[in-house]
Amino acid sequence: MTGKKILSGVAVAGLVAGMGAAVGTPVGLSATTTDWLLAAEHVLLIGTDGTNLSKILEYAYTDGSGFKTAMDQGITGAATEVNHTTISGPSWSTILTGVWDDKHGVINNVFYPQPYNAWPTVFNLIEYNKPEIETTVIADWDYINDMAEAGGYPADNNLYVPFQDSWADTDSEVTELTIAQILSTTTNPNIDQFIFSYQVQADEAGHAYGGGSAEYAQAVINVGANIQQILDAVAYARGETGDDWSIIITTDHGHQMSLGFGHGFQSPNETTQFVIFDQAGADATDGNQNLNYSIADITPTILSLFGIPLRSDFDGVSMAFDPNVLNGIVEPTDLKQSLTDAIAMYGYPNIGNDLALGLRTVVATIPYLLNGVVNDIDKALQAIVDQDIFLISGLAEFGQDINEFFGGLTVDALQLMARGVAYLTGAGVIAPTDAPLPPPPGDADATWIDSLFSGQSLDLSGLFDALVA
Repeated sequence: MTGKKILSGVAVAGLVAGMGAAVGTPVGLSATTTDWLLAAEHVLLIGTDGTNLSKILEYAYTDGSGFKTAMDQGITGAATEVNHTTISGPSWSTILTGVWDDKHGVINNVFYPQPYNAWPTVFNLIEYNKPEIETTVIADWDYINDMAEAGGYPADNNLYVPFQDSWADTDSEVTELTIAQILSTTTNPNIDQFIFSYQVQADEAGHAYGGGSAEYAQAVINVGANIQQILDAVAYARGETGDDWSIIITTDHGHQMSLGFGHGFQSPNETTQFVIFDQAGADATDGNQNLNYSIADITPTILSLFGIPLRSDFDGVSMAFDPNVLNGIVEPTDLKQSLTDAIAMYGYPNIGNDLALGLRTVVATIPYLLNGVVNDIDKALQAIVDQDIFLISGLAEFGQDINEFFGGLTVDALQLMARGVAYLTGAGVIAPTDAPLPPPPGDADATWIDSLFSGQSLDLSGLFDALVA
């Protein structure tokens, strides 16, 4: 299994050179020729965490912003995840598995790999079906990198960018690495690639200052500038090689306007989402709108673009080929106004679902917050360990063991309780109908503990029947 690589201050030119040397260029072909023997197919997924479409339209729908460039060159859908948890872990799990939380059962940002054994990620499905495709994830939230490593068939390149001087600087590092990966295609002909580039500063600004703050607006502007740089790199690579590039841009959830919890509940500002899809060769629909898009469609779309069969138990469908989705394409007179009107259509779920999902969020937040405390204690003790102080560092290392054991045990216990509440409110209640991917050669079969936190292979119904009897 490929482990994630932690990158800080990466020499981008060296990374590109390394990729070129690893794969090489066929003898007799220039690295910049546009006449490859077979043009490669590339799919780029750009994720920006916690980014309200309304704020994109207000602050980043301008020339020079990658958001507007992508909308002008593709199809935009104002989407919603009303009736689903507006927390990053569950939402990115939907984006990267093609199923909602009533199937994958992820309830918060405490990472467990087991759900992705039953509900494989897009990385797993590509690597299993077409391992010749180069898969890459570049992210500055380690939960994303952990997902890319889970499921038995991990991404080929798993690049984690730790916090730099600011979240804006950290996203800039993600942008540079993404550009490097894109430019590497100009020296590696005939290598299909799937790249997932993830940026987090908008969500961080929302948590620190509120979604209606000037800081949040600036973060959205910054992300738009980063996306523009990435799209410029795609245009350059396309011109050098003639390869096709399909591009998808999305977010996991929105943000409350005021400073507070941020997201996790069912207000329209939190459930708001968007999907921008620029399919290679589909220029006739540039600048159009499609309100049939959902984030569950993203993984099926990526697979279909690579010619990989779709699971029968996906919630999403291919935005490229499904007739029901294609029928939703319209050409608005004013895209910005049309999207603004679409956002205004979305409201709250029924009162029962609103209360149930609110309860789930509150309960699921407890083990997540405790997990953060345990990790902070571990980091503080690690700083002492790193100083190599006589006796003291050894005691700090022993303290880490104690913290990991008791803290981890407590988090696991609270997580199990939270899973029970989540199950009662509809998380992980639907089991997969497709067979799981076979274990990779040499991997041991999953043990009973794997099902403990899987969210779907463990049937809790009997337990709850007994409790209420």
